[in-house]
Amino acid sequence: MSHDADLFTGVAELLDAEGVGAYDPGAVLPADVTGIRLGKVPDEPDRVLGLTPYPVADDDSTDSVTGIQARMRWGTDAAGLVQLADDVFNVLHNRRSYRLRGVWVEISWRNSQAWIGQDTRGRMELVGNYYFRTVRSGPHLID
Repeated sequence: MSHDADLFTGVAELLDAEGVGAYDPGAVLPADVTGIRLGKVPDEPDRVLGLTPYPVADDDSTDSVTGIQARMRWGTDAAGLVQLADDVFNVLHNRRSYRLRGVWVEISWRNSQAWIGQDTRGRMELVGNYYFRTVRSGPHLID
């Protein structure tokens, strides 16, 4: 894969391994499981954590910062949603010196978080933005 795809998928696998939710891209998850999905947040299940990557900063070295937006939904239970956000925070914020699918992450941290209201079915949603400082090689960079 690529740097971004490996980082993106690695974060989903890490959150799964830490018990935050279930990442199984080919499975239909039961209603009582918090599903972790890459890209678009599906209509089901009611409890879901959708991850979307975006570039933040790349300089003329191999240093890179990639953002991953974590869009969270937890039915109509605001306390459950806040707990899910805390669980994601506890796994990712200020985590240092680790690998995700071969991508070296120097540090990850939460940059921002905000309520985004309710979806059309009245389910509570919020979004957290996490930054990952990585080493990213490229054809025009001096390693």
